[in-house]
Amino acid sequence: MKEQIRKIILEVVGNLWKESGLKKADIEINEAPEKFGDYSTNVAMKLAGIVKKSPMEIAKMIKIRLDKSSARQEDILRLDKPSARRVKDSLAQSQIEKTEVVKPGFINFYFSQEVYKKTLLDIKKAGDKYGFSKLGQGKKVMVEFGQPNTHKAITVGHLKSAVSGLSVVKLFEALGYEVIKANYFGDVGMQVAKSTWGFMQKEKPADFEEWDNDRKMKFVNERYVMGSLAFGDDERIEKEIRQINKDIYNKTDNKNYQQYQKIRDWSIEHQNAVFEKLGISYDRQYPESEVYQEAIKIVKRHQDKIFEKSRGAIIYNGEKDGLNTWVFLTKEGNPTYSAKDLALAVKKFSEYDLDLAIVTTSVEQTDYFKAIIKVLEKIDKSFKGKYKHVPFGWLLMNNKKTSSRMGETIKCVDIISEAMQLAEQKIDIDKEYSLEQKQEIIEKVAMAGLKFLILSHEFHKDINYDPEEFIKLNGFSGPFILYSYVRINSIVKKVGEVDLGNLKDSSFEKSEEKQLASALAMYQDVVLRAGQEIAPHIVCNYLYDLAQKFNSFYEHCSIQKADNEVQKKSRLMLAMATGQVLKNGLELLGIETLEVM
Repeated sequence: MKEQIRKIILEVVGNLWKESGLKKADIEINEAPEKFGDYSTNVAMKLAGIVKKSPMEIAKMIKIRLDKSSARQEDILRLDKPSARRVKDSLAQSQIEKTEVVKPGFINFYFSQEVYKKTLLDIKKAGDKYGFSKLGQGKKVMVEFGQPNTHKAITVGHLKSAVSGLSVVKLFEALGYEVIKANYFGDVGMQVAKSTWGFMQKEKPADFEEWDNDRKMKFVNERYVMGSLAFGDDERIEKEIRQINKDIYNKTDNKNYQQYQKIRDWSIEHQNAVFEKLGISYDRQYPESEVYQEAIKIVKRHQDKIFEKSRGAIIYNGEKDGLNTWVFLTKEGNPTYSAKDLALAVKKFSEYDLDLAIVTTSVEQTDYFKAIIKVLEKIDKSFKGKYKHVPFGWLLMNNKKTSSRMGETIKCVDIISEAMQLAEQKIDIDKEYSLEQKQEIIEKVAMAGLKFLILSHEFHKDINYDPEEFIKLNGFSGPFILYSYVRINSIVKKVGEVDLGNLKDSSFEKSEEKQLASALAMYQDVVLRAGQEIAPHIVCNYLYDLAQKFNSFYEHCSIQKADNEVQKKSRLMLAMATGQVLKNGLELLGIETLEVM
């Protein structure tokens, strides 16, 4: 719908003021304030300085050519015939009922009844696929997210990455792309050596082997903190840890490497269990150990052209390109994160022939990835525009960042457990439900709260973790939207069977009906924008608004006590369509729905 309106405006403006240089991207189409239509544009205000007319005068001139009923013949003739035909055809396709101009120069657009009817029928026909498009059809994108390190427990940062990344995957799938879900996890490096050393220093409890995996990983995490703190305090310990690191890289068959392997296995089991709880399954998992040898080869292959020596190390002098400088090989010849990320990128494209690769990490790595992408493009120009970094902010604890090296981080499993406990306290579960049903409700409500909390903020912004806020059944929260979906299902069941037909005789006259139908008609534009901007928070805001509009509709427009069968059928279709769109939108956020709650 937005694209059709942009197309119409561009055609009209191009004929009125060829010198304006207006492009489609310059035309903003936004949801209009309540009682001021459905969509609105400020294009007249943008043109004012260019064409030297007031915004109101410009808006009225555009309206004349948009509104056939008020257009004078001489005004219509000012459009050349091909343009007039295109505007007429576009207006017919968009099914705009009327336009209006309001101060200081906005042009508002009102949907026709046909838009409402077509929307409801489209939702009914497409079902779970409503909102999908073919924008990315035939293109392949890989989304890398999660990225935990082995040899320590998954933390809140990885939780944020996993939830954010899953939603990015869902959005690209909705745009028609073929999506490969990838996880790149660190299983080599000094942090792994520190954890292995720390674990080997303390005797395990007698029943350690009987512990569940989460408990084992908490013990391992404590040993990692111990190793990290000891590394900087004692030269002898530092030497021992560096030797363990060397043994791991060389795969030396000794006690150090054997203990490393055991902890690695526990870590991967721990990671997979957490990802499963979050509803994540990967198509490809890249351990860091898989790319480090190729990383050395790539850097050495391009040493003279892209890299240079500095104090025994091999670096990329980013200052020459207006970026930061990064070490790619240490003076010992070991690849750094930079070199390994480079090798990973090359491997991704060679394996999957990608059109686009997206990697999600914290905002602190923004400058780092600018350098990685620049080096990648220097290696091969075909990578240009095909590697994208999407940064996200921190999940704060009491408005503060935490450090895994200092043992301050909250573990992902603890957050999930706390969310489930709160969900159980705050929702009233019918005693007739089986234990299995109750557990499903608790888990899905908890996940809805966590995921919505993370995704309802712009990616780059920090979020404060407050469980009392995100596990609530009213207000701006995942459980509220989940409950709205369940409530709609219950309402539809109570109404019973109704012959829905084709809505030919239907009419939506009450303001609450129109507002709800209008919101449903905007869903496809919302998905398109959220996907193109990689912004799940747009979906969150839309779903909350839609749920509120439904509540207002249901309060003022009775379905069971409708005036006649046509009205009853129309309102039932509105309810069913709203339920379907809430479900589809929650799916884009990686949130599973419930039938009862």
